[in-house]
Amino acid sequence: MGGWRIALCGSRHLSQAEAGYAAVEGEALAVTWCLKKARLLMLGCPNLLIVTDHRPLVKLLGDRELKDILNPRLFHLKEKTLQYRFQVRYLPGKRNCTADFLSRFPALRCEPDDKDSELEEDMTATLVAALATALEQECLMLDEERVKEAASKDPVYQLLAAKVAVNDWRPQKAQEVACLRQFYSDRDRLSMVEDLIVYTYEQGCPRLLITEELHRQVITGLHAGHQSTVVDMLQLEGHMYMAYADWLTGWLEVAHFPHGTTSSRIISVLRTYFTRWGAPELISTDGGTNLISEETTSFFRKWGVTVCLSSAHYPQSNGRAEAAVKTAKRIIRSNIGKGGSLDCNKASLAILQYLNTLPKGFDKSPAQLTIGRQLRDGVPTPRQHYKVERHWDEIIQQRELRMAESQEETPPPTGAREVLPLVVGCRVRVQDPVTKTWDRSGLVVESKGHRQYLIRLDGSGRVSLRNRKHLKVLKRQPPTSSAIPPRPEPAPPRPKRHTVQPSWMGKYVMGDIER
Repeated sequence: MGGWRIALCGSRHLSQAEAGYAAVEGEALAVTWCLKKARLLMLGCPNLLIVTDHRPLVKLLGDRELKDILNPRLFHLKEKTLQYRFQVRYLPGKRNCTADFLSRFPALRCEPDDKDSELEEDMTATLVAALATALEQECLMLDEERVKEAASKDPVYQLLAAKVAVNDWRPQKAQEVACLRQFYSDRDRLSMVEDLIVYTYEQGCPRLLITEELHRQVITGLHAGHQSTVVDMLQLEGHMYMAYADWLTGWLEVAHFPHGTTSSRIISVLRTYFTRWGAPELISTDGGTNLISEETTSFFRKWGVTVCLSSAHYPQSNGRAEAAVKTAKRIIRSNIGKGGSLDCNKASLAILQYLNTLPKGFDKSPAQLTIGRQLRDGVPTPRQHYKVERHWDEIIQQRELRMAESQEETPPPTGAREVLPLVVGCRVRVQDPVTKTWDRSGLVVESKGHRQYLIRLDGSGRVSLRNRKHLKVLKRQPPTSSAIPPRPEPAPPRPKRHTVQPSWMGKYVMGDIER
């Protein structure tokens, strides 16, 4: 049976305040409420379609910008839909039979969102169970037997194997079967080994060609090696928390927000986690408002972190996020302190016990996978569990050797111009690091080594440390080569005035004046 099928259906009555909304406000409220109810299914959906029988919503929820919406209520409703990607289509009310019928179906009046929390728990549990089941199936180790089994059921693989075995290729690519044209350019690099197709390039390691059925499982295994985390917001007893879990090891961090979950507060906590564990390559989240705000998005961009919002592209990430929230709720539900605080012994011991607990199907706890040993908690443990495992030392030594080899200096590229060192006392142009213009000049005062020089800038007289790359020697140099121009010698003191006494005055004083 084709066509559309109902996956989720719901409705509610209006509150006393909402009953006074204008028609367009009420219709926009309905769309916003529906998106919120089904957000676990709608977030990240690339081809989401919203059908409404109120034509003004097509333009309002479509490409109209927030600055063009003057109605404050419509502005806030439109703002709540920005985290979704959707198209709006108009359907006349006479053809919108199902929604029109359900909206008029008589039912007992109840408060809006009376069962929202319970419905959210049920939806979350269902999604987590489904994704966890898919994850368990996709985490099986791939071996040759598994590849052979999948290859025997794939007609395209069998047809390609027959071509490779006898090397029966057409002279031109257009003459080949359509499903085999993608392999035509690599036909000389394909061979058969024990009924499996092998790809070899320039004497490299042979690689198995797998069927399309196994592509997703291999991609999952490749992503497992990336530094990825899951972040999600949760509410418990009126308090807001954030769960931050490592995708690979399962290490869990929980933060409490007693004064609200603003973007700046979330960024402050994330920056602390990045400093402690390093910035991840990928963060998976369910698309909370403050986790995808402009300020938070800019923070992730500066740290080089990719944000994954869509469960359609990577469903395991969303499952891990929801599982982390479930775990965090279970841990802190009965262990929080006064005012929902996590700064208490019960919450700390509960988190420590989780980090020391072996997950199902694993022989290492999150603490052992992260730091190589168990953590001291409230449960007595043999002392040898607190020691770092021996193979960790070997891995660290091998890693240091590999890093030392990779960090050896490479010879300069061919044709690179040699930059001569600067001498103390020469005048240079200084490049502005922002505008890239050579708009300042100065005098080389001191050479600090490693291509660094102290420059006394003209005008301000400030001494700045600059790299040789940002310095250019002036063609006209002053005649002196001293580092600092000599200070002018102070002017000699003004000679004292000497008076000569007339000869007759001396005679007068001495009493020898002739009469």
